[in-house]
Amino acid sequence: MADKTNKLNIYLIKSEYTDFDKIVKVGTTDFPIDHVGTFYADESHPRPPEWMVDFFGHALDGTFRIITSSAKGLLLLQVEHDEDTHILAVTFGQGRHLLNEGVIEERFGLKVVLNTVDRDSLRSIDKTTLGSGPKQSREQISRAGAAANFGIDIEQDLLGSVTGASKDRRLGKTITGRDTLSVSVKVDMAEIHDFAEVCLERYKADDYKVEFDWIDQIKDVRDAKTVHDLDAALVERLRNRELDKIWMAAPDILDWVDVKGFRYAKRKRAALQPDLDVSDFLDSLGGEELDLDRLKGTTIFVISARTDSDSAHWSAYRCLYAELEFEERVFVLHNGKWYEIAKSFTDEVIKSFNDMPESDVVLPDYAHVDEGAYNTALPTVIADSFCMDRDMIMHGGGHSSIEFCDLLTSDKRLVHVKRYSGSTQLSHLFAQGVVSGELFVQDAVFREKLNAKLPDAYKLPDVQQRPNAGDYEVVFAIISKSPNPLDIPFFSKVGLRNARKRLEAYGYRVTKKKIARSDIAAPAT
Repeated sequence: MADKTNKLNIYLIKSEYTDFDKIVKVGTTDFPIDHVGTFYADESHPRPPEWMVDFFGHALDGTFRIITSSAKGLLLLQVEHDEDTHILAVTFGQGRHLLNEGVIEERFGLKVVLNTVDRDSLRSIDKTTLGSGPKQSREQISRAGAAANFGIDIEQDLLGSVTGASKDRRLGKTITGRDTLSVSVKVDMAEIHDFAEVCLERYKADDYKVEFDWIDQIKDVRDAKTVHDLDAALVERLRNRELDKIWMAAPDILDWVDVKGFRYAKRKRAALQPDLDVSDFLDSLGGEELDLDRLKGTTIFVISARTDSDSAHWSAYRCLYAELEFEERVFVLHNGKWYEIAKSFTDEVIKSFNDMPESDVVLPDYAHVDEGAYNTALPTVIADSFCMDRDMIMHGGGHSSIEFCDLLTSDKRLVHVKRYSGSTQLSHLFAQGVVSGELFVQDAVFREKLNAKLPDAYKLPDVQQRPNAGDYEVVFAIISKSPNPLDIPFFSKVGLRNARKRLEAYGYRVTKKKIARSDIAAPAT
């Protein structure tokens, strides 16, 4: 056993990559180590940071010697386990950048960790809530706890990195896993092969199915033909600019304080973008033919405000998020990997959406400058109604400003209107309906503030008396340019289902409504 504890970051290389030269970037210096593997390194080149000139010009010339550099090391080793040969990569410093894109086995470290930790020993979790603009979050607790302590939504959250206490002391005390397995162990070059076998043993186990079986509700797609067909459908939609269920976002959690911007090409003359946008990316191709190779071969760089060099980079393919319905199943592309939503869950959500009552409120077609103009015009065509759009109610308790609804009718319909432009907007719509509906029933102070905004005909006779939610209908009205029946992205359906459950628990009748766009003639989804 080694005398000192080493921090090791270990990746599993995909089985189809057997040639070291295909795994490591061209131009990297290699050094074979007998009976161990091959070490690769990239020379560090100290240089002044770009901000010295970009901000100060030449005012500091000759005054200070300020330089920056980074070290990169990588060890590749072949390990025999269960009569199979596996290649693992141990990285040092910024050594992960020496690996070619797409060669690592996704979620290798995550599976090792979930097979090795106690359910009540978790310390930190990274998760992604799938939907438009996937929400990535990192949660950490001061004492070890169960997954429930992290507020995981098993219907929408894709588990990323997990940190917990290891039951197997061969892996150390605290282990972290995502694509990479990160451990602190008394292991050096002499013991690395034996240690790698332990990692593979834990990776191939299925202990996680006892305590963490819910992670399979969203499972990765491994069938090559299905992946090929999904990729082809994705490229076709991108070519046709059918982007309503396709977005672009950084696949990793970023330190935004250090983010200067993004570049769709490494050359310095490429425009620096403040954020990732799929339309901007397509425009950056300059009309060149888009195909899968181009998506996977085009690199997107994060430019560091601290060093002026790229602090992270991914293929454009890894930055895409997409929802596709294919062969009556729902698939999600996230972080360069296709995931299938469990069929039982998919069927349940789609059935809930299809069975949701349609409101019989008559709403005119949308042919207006914006939602505000549409909502303002509604009382002129709907008798006995009152527009409350943008008439915010300032209220505490974590809700700084609340919009009660967009349209209130005399027969007690609370109509919430939103133009569909992606599931982020719809999430806001559903949240608005839930928050206002809950406060209306629960909070007399909120009702008092609401009453002050209502005309006499709509005022509550007694704000202290809890209203009967069963007398009210909450209508989620979505403006859509499609000539087909109302349809929204899958995870928007999940959000709508959850909003409906919460409101119906109070007694509200919850309905959906499509508002047609008469200014748009072309069909769309």
